[in-house]
Amino acid sequence: MRTMRYKPSKPFAVLGIVMGIGMLVFGISMLRDAEGGGKAFLAFWCLMVVAATGLNTWAAFSKNGSLGTFVPSNFVSGDDEEPRSTR
Repeated sequence: MRTMRYKPSKPFAVLGIVMGIGMLVFGISMLRDAEGGGKAFLAFWCLMVVAATGLNTWAAFSKNGSLGTFVPSNFVSGDDEEPRSTR
């Protein structure tokens, strides 16, 4: 069975980088004076933003990068199981 990989477009990756930087600035500026659990949330926030931004950037600009794989099907999703080619 043939599988296909997909990757985000370069404009989407650039938008993701800009949004990631904005989210980091927002999180750090709003939570830098937090105490106790706020510091732990800030660390978690920054880790997740860096991970998501890095993954999208790698997927868009790497030759082998992709965000997912799907298997094409001949069936239309829905209640009927009739192959698409007979419609």
